[in-house]
Amino acid sequence: MQVGISKVKFLINDSFSLKDKRRINQGLISKIRRKFNVSIAEIDYRDSYKQSLIAIVTVNTDKNHLFATLSNVVNFMGKEPRIVIEDYDVEVI
Repeated sequence: MQVGISKVKFLINDSFSLKDKRRINQGLISKIRRKFNVSIAEIDYRDSYKQSLIAIVTVNTDKNHLFATLSNVVNFMGKEPRIVIEDYDVEVI
């Protein structure tokens, strides 16, 4: 069994308060959970209303499937018009 971890740092352009950020983040996180069946949570920049860092985790026996799933999640996030991805990384343990 292998674990795939991706961390995605992004800006939220339409956010002018922490309430806006939480609304956008929670909507995005819910969509990703439903569509890709992965574990996902915000792990940093909790007090910033413009930035967010989320971690996405999935488990599988096939390393290629892990990379494909995490890449699809990042591509899905890239299509979200309210955010701009600054940086991301993918790691398999």
